[in-house]
Amino acid sequence: MNGTFDLTLDKKMMESSSHTDTYFYNDAKSTGICFKTYTIRSGEKFSDLDSKTNNIVFMIKGELSAQYNEFQSIKVNDGELFLIPRSAQYALTACSETHLMACTFDSLHLVLNKLHIRIYTSMVPMLQFTFTPLLMHNMLKRYMLLFIEYIKAGIDCEFICVLKFQELFVLLAHLYPKEEMACLLYPILGQSPDFKSRVMQYFPYVNNVDELAQKMGMGRGNFDMKFKREFDMTPLQWILKEKAKHVYFSLSEPENTLNDVMNKHNFNSFTHLNRFCKQQFGCSPSELRKRLTRND
Repeated sequence: MNGTFDLTLDKKMMESSSHTDTYFYNDAKSTGICFKTYTIRSGEKFSDLDSKTNNIVFMIKGELSAQYNEFQSIKVNDGELFLIPRSAQYALTACSETHLMACTFDSLHLVLNKLHIRIYTSMVPMLQFTFTPLLMHNMLKRYMLLFIEYIKAGIDCEFICVLKFQELFVLLAHLYPKEEMACLLYPILGQSPDFKSRVMQYFPYVNNVDELAQKMGMGRGNFDMKFKREFDMTPLQWILKEKAKHVYFSLSEPENTLNDVMNKHNFNSFTHLNRFCKQQFGCSPSELRKRLTRND
């Protein structure tokens, strides 16, 4: 290996394929873990990440404009990595031809050293989270190169996939300061990670707290108490906060009409959407959209 990522596609394949190509993958469906590598043409939007899972994205080559939920768009360059948490609305646009690898996973329950996860979680109250990429350590690049060689050689089974996921988190724990790892994993950390992960999984498909508790298979009283311990707010407060993040993102996408936003987020009328935006953002959806356009 010469230390560079060899992801050159056959010219005929490039000409005949769609703008976003899945080059190869390593999948452990039963454990919720998957590694995929993608090629994205310059100027194209990328929307192939599974929003039902968490995704750590490794930039192999190129440059992306990336944003999710309420966060402003950032530039991510080759040699950097970032996290898109499950159920987030995201927008990734290639600023040049881009190659990336995504590690998709349901939760952190298969990480071998639970102590590291507990340490990161304990740091969450002290952090002010921002969506920023992390620079890839050289050893992490070598890990990816070898993994790519495995897959190219046809070593593609669930056992290897799980082992590489566990190896990834061993490397992350030892190569990066605890503060950086806590910032990277901030959106998915919690006192009860599995409970939080399931809440994030079901949230997009419910309309109220009762439906969410039912999806979780819990009585309302027990659910409310556990939720308050985990999220430090009531379920209703959290649902409104998360919905506001998604509405904010949808309004930041110029191709979405106000009618699109209303239908996508289950508002029964424009008056309902208008009232929600004034409560959450202090302005109407049209005013918020103008503000977002000016910020761009």
